[in-house]
Amino acid sequence: MTSGNEVSHALCINLKEKGIMARIGYIVTELPEQRIEEDEQRIKKENCDIIYRERYNVEGKNKELKKLMDNLNDRDEVIFLSMANAFKGVRQLCLFLNISRIKNLRVIFLRDRIDSYGEKYESSTENLLHAISTLTEDSYAIRKIRKLSEKRERSRSQARQLRNEKCVELYKAGVPTDEIKKQVGFRSKSSVFRILRASGVKTDRRRDGEE
Repeated sequence: MTSGNEVSHALCINLKEKGIMARIGYIVTELPEQRIEEDEQRIKKENCDIIYRERYNVEGKNKELKKLMDNLNDRDEVIFLSMANAFKGVRQLCLFLNISRIKNLRVIFLRDRIDSYGEKYESSTENLLHAISTLTEDSYAIRKIRKLSEKRERSRSQARQLRNEKCVELYKAGVPTDEIKKQVGFRSKSSVFRILRASGVKTDRRRDGEE
């Protein structure tokens, strides 16, 4: 099945080949504490020809943003929810703004009330500075969340490893599988045998009346 982003990407390429100016939307979804329905409705109201949707990921990859930038035409209009939603930091923002300057794009940040053409929103240095400062703060917050997520994943991985090692040690010591199940917190003995097999331990189900 073809995804919505794949359809959008194909349409963007088609418009580029025909030299037609496009109104392009971009939104990062599944951010921590995001009001996704509200954000989706806001970007849809802009009547974009194409909307790129980027799922937030802890690795910080921006595949859809890269596709968007690779297929921009001169004088295209690009609609973002906000600087903080679209970019991971000032460096990434500056890269896009340089492309915007070269291609003479119209760039709109809805939440920040910024329109590079000054039509939807009046030009405002205050709005621009506030958006950049928010981008920096949000980028720091997201990096912090990313590090916490990675730390939790490492902790879970270590806990699983310790649990598996304990399971193997108890089995080799002759402890019944029913007792092993209780000690390591499994709901069934089949989980015990699964860990033992994955650890290369030869099992004998008859030892505990399994067969």
